[in-house]
Amino acid sequence: MAGLLFQAYMKFNPIPLPLPDTFAGQTAVVTGGTSGLGLATAVHLLRLGAAEVIISARDAARGRNAAAHITAEASKGGGGKDDGGRNKKTLGQVRVLELDMNRYDSVVAFAKNVIEVKKGKGGVDVVVLNAGMIGTEYELGPEGWEQNLQTNTLSTTLLAALLLPYMKSERANRRSPAHLTLVGSMRHTDPDINQWHEWAGQEGGGGVLEHLNRPENFGSANDRYASTKLLLEYAFGELVKLARKDGPNNGDGDKGQPQVIMNTVCPGIVKTSLARDYEARGGLGMRVVVAIFQGLFGKSAADGARSYLAAVTTKENQHYKHLMSHIPMPCHIANELTQRVCIRMSERVISSHAGQEMQAQVWGELRHELGAKVPAFKETLLTD
Repeated sequence: MAGLLFQAYMKFNPIPLPLPDTFAGQTAVVTGGTSGLGLATAVHLLRLGAAEVIISARDAARGRNAAAHITAEASKGGGGKDDGGRNKKTLGQVRVLELDMNRYDSVVAFAKNVIEVKKGKGGVDVVVLNAGMIGTEYELGPEGWEQNLQTNTLSTTLLAALLLPYMKSERANRRSPAHLTLVGSMRHTDPDINQWHEWAGQEGGGGVLEHLNRPENFGSANDRYASTKLLLEYAFGELVKLARKDGPNNGDGDKGQPQVIMNTVCPGIVKTSLARDYEARGGLGMRVVVAIFQGLFGKSAADGARSYLAAVTTKENQHYKHLMSHIPMPCHIANELTQRVCIRMSERVISSHAGQEMQAQVWGELRHELGAKVPAFKETLLTD
């Protein structure tokens, strides 16, 4: 109950936006940029000075419509005193790149396109891997994986792994590190990893990913979403090692200087179409429940996206942070308190001995799957 009351408070007390021109001249990439938090993030970035915002879209027509909307909204203020609307003459551009998170080849092609942006000139400045889903029923994708696992975990991990070496290599051409943010959820603390250890230890069971991939183990949509976000946190915990100056074998352990600042961020409850499957399959009653819940506790997408902006403006000493950036305090204080909260909540599943063992287990399974099917992923790991 206390958590919901806090969310209700946050609905009316959003954190402030970064200063105008914070992203002046920068290039940003936002996946899932045609709706919801991704769309709102793109608008903010353009308003705050970005020279180019690249969004992903599965459908070309939808991408074009989103780009037009972003440009139109960014050219005007949203009504708040810190909205920072920009004159059209100084507005950056929006580019749309195709991305289907259900297909590895699409993820690889998207990464290749991004890598060519400002190559040798500092590369992209900001990447927000926002594309995600909550599918309410079991559905197998073309790569042989349940759709939530594919989108939220496997493809997001793959895209981060493909972009990271490129962003890292551009550090010598930059005054400060670029930012790579993965959208997580505090629901990642929900799963019982004792069960996961049992699945991993079952002879012939195929491990945690294979267990979760079976139709009979789908469970509820909420449980599935939480599991995919914990799997992503485990992948994130390994990828951050690659972001250090000398890679995972840095003699200083976790103290290696980050060449790319990486974070995961939880925006809290936001009124978006993420719950559309609930509404579509639950009928009128579910639509009413979702509307009431979001009306009481959900922030607007524009306010929720501010947490993403907070994540991509963190400093080097905030690398490898799990951020709940929606706390309405000065940013340096918010991040300090947020980190303490996240550490306490995440200790059981991540920083504990059992959590670290499970992270190694899951990372091994992810490496096996992606390395077997995506040659570019294996090459990425060899570079570090």
